[in-house]
Amino acid sequence: MQIRRIDDIQEVMKCLPFEREIRNKGRDDQRESKMLLFVQSQLQNPLFGFFMAYDDKGNVKGYIVTIISLIPGVERLHVLRIYAKNGLMKEFEKVLEEWVKQFKIKIAVLTLTDTRMIKAMKRHYGYKVVSVNMERRYL
Repeated sequence: MQIRRIDDIQEVMKCLPFEREIRNKGRDDQRESKMLLFVQSQLQNPLFGFFMAYDDKGNVKGYIVTIISLIPGVERLHVLRIYAKNGLMKEFEKVLEEWVKQFKIKIAVLTLTDTRMIKAMKRHYGYKVVSVNMERRYL
């Protein structure tokens, strides 16, 4: 298996079947086109990371989308999207840990939209609950 940081929107497009799966399960309601426009606008940003995992035949196995905040006092790696099955998350964690060293980032944060994942993220990956995200929609 190989994990690479992606800077080509055509390569990102290979993740669309996974994005459709995420939406079909009700875990995201954002339009794919908006997501793609955002990713395309950030691909050359050195603080943005779109990492894809490939099997030995070059097939996409998963991906992780991140952005780094260097705001004083809240320097963090924000995990925006994860599609990682079968132990792939541990491999992504190694790559991310190496990538953020150059920015002296020591904290990674993520928002879970499926509360059933809280225990798994705590137990398997060392995350802990430190705050609650609340949402209010404007009409």
